[in-house]
Amino acid sequence: ITCPVPAEEDTLETDTIIVVIFLAVVLLIILEGTFYDVIVNIRSKRNQENVEENGKPTENEKPIENGNSYPENKYKLRAENGDIQHTQPADKHAQKPGIVGRLVLCFSAYTNGKKILGTSQPKGSLTAVNGIRFLSMSWVILGHTLVFVLGNTSNMLQYYNEFGSRAASQAIFNAPFSVDSFFVLSGLLTSYLLLKQMEKTKGSVNWGLYYFHRYWRLTPVYMIVIGMYVTIYPHLIYGPNKQTSDQICKDFWWKNLLYIDNFFGIKDLCLGWSWYLNNDMQFYILSPLLIVPFFFNQIIGITVSVVFLLAATITPGVLSYVEDFPVHFLGGGPKDTDRAAYFEDYYIVPYCRMGPYICGVITGYILYKTKCKCRMNIFVNLLGWAVATATACGCLYGIYNTVRPDNPVYLSKEVTALYNGVSRTAWGAAVCWVIFACSTGNGGFINTLLSWKAFLPLSRLTYCAYLVHPLVMYVYYFNWNFPLYMTDLDLVYLFLGNLMVSYGIAFIVSIAFESPFMGLEKIMFGGLGKKKK
Repeated sequence: ITCPVPAEEDTLETDTIIVVIFLAVVLLIILEGTFYDVIVNIRSKRNQENVEENGKPTENEKPIENGNSYPENKYKLRAENGDIQHTQPADKHAQKPGIVGRLVLCFSAYTNGKKILGTSQPKGSLTAVNGIRFLSMSWVILGHTLVFVLGNTSNMLQYYNEFGSRAASQAIFNAPFSVDSFFVLSGLLTSYLLLKQMEKTKGSVNWGLYYFHRYWRLTPVYMIVIGMYVTIYPHLIYGPNKQTSDQICKDFWWKNLLYIDNFFGIKDLCLGWSWYLNNDMQFYILSPLLIVPFFFNQIIGITVSVVFLLAATITPGVLSYVEDFPVHFLGGGPKDTDRAAYFEDYYIVPYCRMGPYICGVITGYILYKTKCKCRMNIFVNLLGWAVATATACGCLYGIYNTVRPDNPVYLSKEVTALYNGVSRTAWGAAVCWVIFACSTGNGGFINTLLSWKAFLPLSRLTYCAYLVHPLVMYVYYFNWNFPLYMTDLDLVYLFLGNLMVSYGIAFIVSIAFESPFMGLEKIMFGGLGKKKK
């Protein structure tokens, strides 16, 4: 293999220079925002110290205790000591930074880092969701670790045959079910939170803001990652696997911007893993059709959800039967199947993937209706856990004999269609049980595990980790000068490394881009909620 000439390959194109300048400007703003934030905090701390040193009991005889004054005292004592952050009541707005200061503070790495790493949650939060979100993301990274590395190994077929012949391999090969877990979480939280909001506002919803919030929450960091992928990523790889700029993303990035590129097939797909974001946004656009009827009439809500669920179950089954889909990327099912069509016409399209999302919407409504309280007989509880466990294991291990590389058992078109139509919805229902049981006090030690506070910061980084983790793997794998002789120990080592580095970079990306844009949204629309109150 002839290595490319470094001098030619390392030449920076105009678009790369523009992105580098943009990142440099963002870095300067972050430094400025962090410096300003620290100065404000130091000044506030000094003022607090002055209050503690000179504080005296006020008229109502409530003294300062342990450096913290009672609310009645705090304002009066700070005013006496000339605290510019807390002046006279007539000038209430003087205690806050101006609009420019607030904009700059949105980029403070100090404040954004504290928010991301914080472990406090509002009362009534569905804490088990945090553990499920992080573990599902870890499962995604585990599956991609194996799939992406196989092409860079010297014993690909040997290792694949040995690994795939074990039943335990299905837990990794079927990692795509982790995406269905994300669909469940998305549908459940959207339903639960929207219904609670509608209850407060008596059914009134600002639908423009409803959609803008979602788009603003996901899109800026998404587009920035695409920009870095097209321009900077190729310059991070050297040697025989040197990469060129992705022409598909250059030509069709606007489809990602509109969240529609999963409708145009594989050849025009920019960021192969972005299909999930497109589906999730498309489900969110349709979500009011499922959720709003529940608020006004339970029977109508159930009817609409059942109709959607039947459509999302029958459609993939019929397509599987007509187009001869396998049961998995690896094959399986009938003897002659179309694997390419499986991904393009089944795996990435919303009408074949909406089942788990609908299950989440229904579960969110149940949690809203029961206010997360449900006293359950122990035998009913155990039966629920047994059925959910059996269902999940059936989805994971039920196709082992047909996808194993050695002596596979072929399935009929009817059985394959049944699996493709039902399996993802069944998996979603099993995940819904776990969330429902944990949220209503019937989760036991599983709820204790999933609600561990350490999962909260990690769950906040899941979106950015999803965006960057394949790039982390590409940069590492493509910089190898020689292929790897793959073993199980290498798989474990690569997975843990990919997990740690992906979340580390996700933390940086979240601080630099995701959190600032969330802060900017609060500045733009923060007053709307107050006016309603």
